[in-house]
Amino acid sequence: MQAMKEPKDFIMPAASVRPEEMPFNPVTLSFPGDLEKAFLDVYYLNSLKVVRLALLAGILVYGLFGILDIQLIPEMRSQLWLIRYALVCPAILVSLLLSFTPLFRRYFQPALMVTMIIAGAGIIAMISIIPPPVNYFYYAGLILVLIWGYAFTRVRFIWATAGGWIIVALYEIVAVGISDTPFPILLNNNFFFISANLVGMFSCYSIEYYTRRDFFLAYLLEREQQKIESANVELERIVQERTSQLVEINKDLRLEIEERKKAEEKKAELEGKLQQAQRLEAMGTLAGGIAHDFNNILMGIQGYASLMLLDIDTTHPHFEKLKSTEQYVKRGAELTRQLLGFSRGGKYEVSPTNLNELVDKSAQLFGRTKKEISISTNFQADPWIAEVDKGQIEQVLLNLYVNAWQAMPAGGNLYLETHNVFLDEADTKPYGLRSGRYLKITVTDTGVGMDEKTKERIFEPFFTTKGMGRGTGLGLASAYGIVKSHNGIINVASKKGQGTTFNIYLPASDRGAVKERIVKETLMRGKETILLVDDEDITINSATEMLQWLGYSVLVAKGGREAIDKLQTHLDSIDLIILDMVMPGMGGRETYERLRVIRPDVKILLASGYSISGDTVRIMEEGCAGFIQKPFDITQISVKLREILDSGRQIPSEKVNSH
Repeated sequence: MQAMKEPKDFIMPAASVRPEEMPFNPVTLSFPGDLEKAFLDVYYLNSLKVVRLALLAGILVYGLFGILDIQLIPEMRSQLWLIRYALVCPAILVSLLLSFTPLFRRYFQPALMVTMIIAGAGIIAMISIIPPPVNYFYYAGLILVLIWGYAFTRVRFIWATAGGWIIVALYEIVAVGISDTPFPILLNNNFFFISANLVGMFSCYSIEYYTRRDFFLAYLLEREQQKIESANVELERIVQERTSQLVEINKDLRLEIEERKKAEEKKAELEGKLQQAQRLEAMGTLAGGIAHDFNNILMGIQGYASLMLLDIDTTHPHFEKLKSTEQYVKRGAELTRQLLGFSRGGKYEVSPTNLNELVDKSAQLFGRTKKEISISTNFQADPWIAEVDKGQIEQVLLNLYVNAWQAMPAGGNLYLETHNVFLDEADTKPYGLRSGRYLKITVTDTGVGMDEKTKERIFEPFFTTKGMGRGTGLGLASAYGIVKSHNGIINVASKKGQGTTFNIYLPASDRGAVKERIVKETLMRGKETILLVDDEDITINSATEMLQWLGYSVLVAKGGREAIDKLQTHLDSIDLIILDMVMPGMGGRETYERLRVIRPDVKILLASGYSISGDTVRIMEEGCAGFIQKPFDITQISVKLREILDSGRQIPSEKVNSH
């Protein structure tokens, strides 16, 4: 629809609301629905004083014009004064007195219209009984009545218009049917009466229109103020819940000012959190990319170390060096795992979990190594189940335990609690999450606590309060990222010298908890044909040699398009495809979909330097055979391949543990 041009109003230009923006009936000037009722209430209250003054002025002016009767036609003074003082003025007085009663509110407009008609009818009655040409002098009185009715009595346009035309109609009846007014005079009077009536209508329409416009502007302003007030109330509620430092509100002005000040401080704090989250997001993206590339490098080192260890025995002079190399690779992989955790790169294995059991298990493991720490637990009796990666959440908990232990060098108390809680929108909106049921884990220590500057940076990667070389600064950063990747919340409350409390909120699930499947690691061979799809030469070379050593025939594709060509060429001979998820050009997601179109039953094992997230999650949900995290050794890949190839159907990836 073509935009309407802004109208030019030369009489009273609107500053904020144009006619097409205000919802009203252009004929009756009525608002829709409850807005009209609200306007009429306000209009009545604002008009009452003016109406009374107008009615009083009408009585005075109508009465003073009795002098005109004496001057023009003294012999008919009695009849004229009977109309003027016995009928019209008392009628106006009745309306004036009625305005002081509750009944007037209901009959406000019709009463004023009737009063206007009676005033006009009085003039017309005088014209009808006064012989011409004297009665011609009384025609001007009708114009005064119209001006008085339209402009001063606050009669609404629709009512005033009806009254005005009734007066005109009465005049026509009297002028033509009773007074036998000469045509030139009738034509002249009609011209003035109808013109005065039209001008009065325009004036009344304009007055009511701009009155309604002012009301509508005030209505919009009040509605915006209500929104602002609602936002302020909501912000105050959040402040009260988060700080736990506010006291009961009283009517004291100083306390109210203080609360407003705290609300502004909280707003600044939330803005700071948003900026921190954006900064962490950018750092996380960088950390995830570094971890992915580093995992590809570790993949080559791990692969070749595994192959070399298979060809030598324990007496070989390089055996221990190679075993140490494998350990260093594992430490490097652990470092990248923490980087991926911080970058919120996804979850590895998600399953419905009883978090009471997970917290208790991790606490017992930690307690056996740190005897100087006294651990107390208070678990929810019937905890809600959460879908989590057990290994990652266990890593989060252990990072918090270690952080608490380091904050209590002389020993202390560690309190662990779980609670079922419901977070509403006010609680979750700052974190971009949905309201609903959450399982809350609380970790509290009696340590040295933190100052505000430390709290602001505690979740940043590589930030540590320990000395050089005593920590990576990735523990709490990875905890932050892991909780975020689970669509959860982690926050900290601490004061210098008063200990620290970490709160973790994980969304509850309707599914029941499942027990973890334990698979024993062993070297398993095969003779099938495998298509290896990866863009990194170091991964291709090491993985190819491992697969060939295990007995598999290997086809290599350095990218998605080459993988499609290889599958079309060897359509029936390929038993499984190992597909890298991050490749230039055609990425893993598009390659997966194209391969499934060519051969829907083909088994595909996803491999990535990232963890399970984004497209990987969606592909797994669509029925992908499995997922393996880089770097992997020959034992891990052998078990994963036999698990998929020996299965009669595509199954989700199972976690592989040492046993």
